[in-house]
Amino acid sequence: MSVQTIVAQRTIRSGEYGSLVIGANEKGKLTGYFSESTGLNDKGRPQFTCSFLIVGESSDGESINVKTWHPVMGGEVINGTLSTYQRDGETGVNLKLDGDHGGCANVAPTFKEDEGQDFTLTTAGTWYEVRMVSAAKSFFYTKADTRSKSKAFVVKNDVVRISDEQGVLAQAVYVNDNGKTTRGFLNTKDLYSIEP
Repeated sequence: MSVQTIVAQRTIRSGEYGSLVIGANEKGKLTGYFSESTGLNDKGRPQFTCSFLIVGESSDGESINVKTWHPVMGGEVINGTLSTYQRDGETGVNLKLDGDHGGCANVAPTFKEDEGQDFTLTTAGTWYEVRMVSAAKSFFYTKADTRSKSKAFVVKNDVVRISDEQGVLAQAVYVNDNGKTTRGFLNTKDLYSIEP
């Protein structure tokens, strides 16, 4: 196996890693989103939720220092590391954090343990960035033209995957909780910054 092949296997790639979605561009910039819930309250909603955005920049592709935060939860930033692994023919990433975000101790308590939490790549992605919607409602455009507004929209705190930007519009994919996919272009002013 060549050195190039080994490096390629250790590079963090865009994709779905179970409850963790990662976007990585060719310059080594990484963005992501984690979300898990547990238990149900009397209204059928999750009792505890752990969710946060991730951003980092890689110099070697194997391990990245990351910052995690949730813009709605006060913007508290918790640092950590994201690293790759190859085990039993599976590719994945390991996420370790220096502390817990609100709700995470009840849902994903191993983030701040020495071993962190492993996530196996389930679906490779073609997107290079993961963003969260900041606008109350953001309509999709059918093409990279603000005159092509459609009826489809996403709402505040929905998470989208970005594969291209053309001016103020970003080509985005939204996947809802039932797996239904909506594609189109969103105005980038309707998205939170990738930095906390």
